Amino acid sequence: MDMLRLFGEQTRQTAWADALVLSAIIGRREAEEDAQIIEKLRHQHLVQRAFLDFWRGLPIDPHLTKSLDIHALSVFAKAVHGETARFHESVKPEELDRIVDLPSKRLMAERLGFEPGDPTLAQTFLQVFSHSAYHRGQICVRLREIAIDPPMTDYIVWIWSHQPEPCWPC
Repeated sequence: MDMLRLFGEQTRQTAWADALVLSAIIGRREAEEDAQIIEKLRHQHLVQRAFLDFWRGLPIDPHLTKSLDIHALSVFAKAVHGETARFHESVKPEELDRIVDLPSKRLMAERLGFEPGDPTLAQTFLQVFSHSAYHRGQICVRLREIAIDPPMTDYIVWIWSHQPEPCWPC
């Protein structure tokens, strides 16, 4: 399987998993109003949008999700995932090795204590997938803590399920 096809699969699986998590939250007041869940969702979807805007050469707004409630976040996430899928479809194989200069690199140098290296476009795609999975996992842990059974969002579950399209709650 070539990298672009694999990135396309990861893009679709990430959208499916995010939609499942949002579906587990919406309609459950204890989850909809949980500050930890809302803040993690705001962050997760803001980062997805920030990378998409960066890849497209658009300005990044770090406050874009700051005041969104769960319903607005679901609409926002659905739109970001749709735009991300279209962006990934437009990428040519030779672009994957292009070095990208992330704006956050300079901000992170002090925190990390070293000068960060230069990621490729492909590596930033992987960053978004892993970052999203990390925060989905945190959200699912929180759902368990408030007695809500979280959905199974693993990549292999998506494969076993015949790679379904996301079913967005809003």
